[in-house]
Amino acid sequence: MSALRSVLLEWDLNRISRILVAGLAVFFARRVTDGFLTGLGATLLFLFVLAVAWEAAKRIVGGSSDS
Repeated sequence: MSALRSVLLEWDLNRISRILVAGLAVFFARRVTDGFLTGLGATLLFLFVLAVAWEAAKRIVGGSSDS
């Protein structure tokens, strides 16, 4: 149980940003589409676009790319 506890408590900027990007992608997909398969496709599309934008912003600012 201590290994699981340590994993759950290790929150860094990378993990938080991935969770926020995934949540934002799901939110946008639910707002744009009305079906399950189109929503799933839109979620993947939004997730890809937002992840690429996040990585580009990190590189512009000068963050590390070793994720």
